Amino acid sequence: MEQAGSGADQGELERLDSALRVAESALEEALEAAENLGNFDRRFDVPRALGGAQRLVGNAREAVDAARLR
Repeated sequence: MEQAGSGADQGELERLDSALRVAESALEEALEAAENLGNFDRRFDVPRALGGAQRLVGNAREAVDAARLR
């Protein structure tokens, strides 16, 4: 696997960013639905878990943006 700092494949970076944008959109929809449902599962804080997933996707998108600049 080629590292981003050594000239990452721009096509693959675009592919990854596109997939991350789709994931970001899906997580937004899921979070809205979970918030509308309220506390439907006492075992898990579903909205909080989805928020954590959103942050991870955001971090990955930042990494892609940084790799594009190298």
